[in-house]
Amino acid sequence: MQTLDDMALVREFATRKSEAAFETLVARHLNLVYSAAVRQVGDAHLAEEITQAVFVILARKAGSLREGTFLIGWLFKTTRYAASAERRAAARRQRRETEAYMETSISDNPDEAAWQHIAPLLDEALAKLNETDRRAVLLRYFEGQTLAEVGATLALNEEAARKRVTRGLDKLRAIFVKRGVTLTAMVIA
Repeated sequence: MQTLDDMALVREFATRKSEAAFETLVARHLNLVYSAAVRQVGDAHLAEEITQAVFVILARKAGSLREGTFLIGWLFKTTRYAASAERRAAARRQRRETEAYMETSISDNPDEAAWQHIAPLLDEALAKLNETDRRAVLLRYFEGQTLAEVGATLALNEEAARKRVTRGLDKLRAIFVKRGVTLTAMVIA
């Protein structure tokens, strides 16, 4: 019977903008939404924000809910969606903050900061390159050869050597990104 009462309150809010009806819905289901949010995100303050967001969504969508909607189920599902969206947003924020930190630390002292991040990963990353790319990168940056010399050693012309070295650096950068180190190919070189 409470389900019918819930939807009657939703309709009253949707048609008459009855604050009392909406307050009743919030009071009735606040604990359900909040506890689901806490379980989803594991953070009380974030769960409060999610709870508030869920009831804002309910207020916005009250007029479009079908008559037979099981409100408790709808609130639970909406809480899951809101928590999931918040976790994705937090992950994006964390990624952007990490990238910004990396760019800041690299721009402060690019050579030293970059080397501290890539040195432990460099040999492993080089080993993942195919043989020709690895040789080109090693000749160019570890042996200090010019592109013409790299080309001659690998039986390539200078332009082909340049492409091979660039491809190797791009692959190294991609390997470092997977490991959480965001650098440009120029810094890696």
